[in-house]
Amino acid sequence: MSLLKVENATKRFGGNVAVNAMSLEVNEAEIVGIIGPNGSGKTTLLNLINGIIQLDSGAIFLRGKPIHNKKPHQLVRLGIGRTFQITRVFRELTVLENMLSIVEAGKSDKNNLVENAFNLLELIGLSDKLDARAGTLSGGQQKLLEFARTLMLNPTILLLDEPFAGVHPKIVMKLSELILDMRKQGKTFLIISHDIHTISWLSDRLVVMNEGRKVAEGSPEQIKQDREVVRAYLGV
Repeated sequence: MSLLKVENATKRFGGNVAVNAMSLEVNEAEIVGIIGPNGSGKTTLLNLINGIIQLDSGAIFLRGKPIHNKKPHQLVRLGIGRTFQITRVFRELTVLENMLSIVEAGKSDKNNLVENAFNLLELIGLSDKLDARAGTLSGGQQKLLEFARTLMLNPTILLLDEPFAGVHPKIVMKLSELILDMRKQGKTFLIISHDIHTISWLSDRLVVMNEGRKVAEGSPEQIKQDREVVRAYLGV
């Protein structure tokens, strides 16, 4: 059984069909990349999966159980983590305060939470920025902070929206290595990216979207050899 299954998901905004009968499956400890031109429905699909918006029709399942009627906070508790194309950190809070902000009050002993936050910040190379305001970090560092903050809740599957966009190559490599290490530990990833080089070597499988539909799916090598995909979506 797949960990995540999207079945004929459809979402309309007025007369625009943003996601059109979209289906995909993601298995445990798999990295699946989603590529396609701007406006192809990629971010809308992630918003449907983590409950920010609701389906018009279709269904979404996590470990075989329907989740498409649940709210984002309920899905977080079920193990779905999310980062965003435009990084959502609390700019006026410190790095440590950002890490702790995502955890519900009373959920765990504060000393344990701080220790966990420090360990995660050390993992991403920001442990020396504990008391710095998040707004003073570079764009790439903010991406790393948002990623680490999501890990505070120990998600099973992480939905990452353009994690490599506008980021220094060294941070892209750092984040890619973290994703691969976490996959070895059993984490699952569904990643939107326009960075074709990075998402191709990182992913086990690529899904290509256009006009809200899945137009191709396969290994990175298979996708690269699909002439229509190469011409339309990779710009070659």
